[in-house]
Amino acid sequence: MNLPEWLSSTLAADGAGGAGALPPWIRALSSNATVVGPALVVTLGRDDNTPMRDVPAAVTEAGTVLVVAGAAESRTAVLGDLVAGELRRAGIVAVVTDGLIRDSRAVAALGLPVWARGVTPVASRKDGVGGVGGSVEIGGVAVNDGDVVIADADGVVVWPAAEVPAYVEKADAKRLADEARAAGR
Repeated sequence: MNLPEWLSSTLAADGAGGAGALPPWIRALSSNATVVGPALVVTLGRDDNTPMRDVPAAVTEAGTVLVVAGAAESRTAVLGDLVAGELRRAGIVAVVTDGLIRDSRAVAALGLPVWARGVTPVASRKDGVGGVGGSVEIGGVAVNDGDVVIADADGVVVWPAAEVPAYVEKADAKRLADEARAAGR
């Protein structure tokens, strides 16, 4: 995936006309990170993170952003430092979830940026609910494997894979217009 260095969540939202922006309650826990990459989706059941064990085997390219949905009402963590380490070794560069994480300092120390609802000390059950791959809905936004995730301190935007060329063009036009306006001051 070859996307421009200047791409940010704000320009991604501008390029998509606001579509694909996740709600602000899914926020950066790693505020200095910026990631752009293809999505791999995971569906969880409430308070159950069983499918997270299957993620490393499903990663097909380094630079993948894991999008974990189905935990918006969970009171337990979708991942902690042990799972985060496995994800990093598999080529996952970031996690976006409607759930919670634990071991947040250790996860940050591993270099795995996370966008989540928050943190908790409570571990998940392992009841076998959910799965890896396909499509999910997170924060009211549909996400499919291979869609592009753009995330930074301002939020998360998901571009459908088929729209990426058009959205890059629109985002670039907005960027250039903003630069021209700033230069005219």
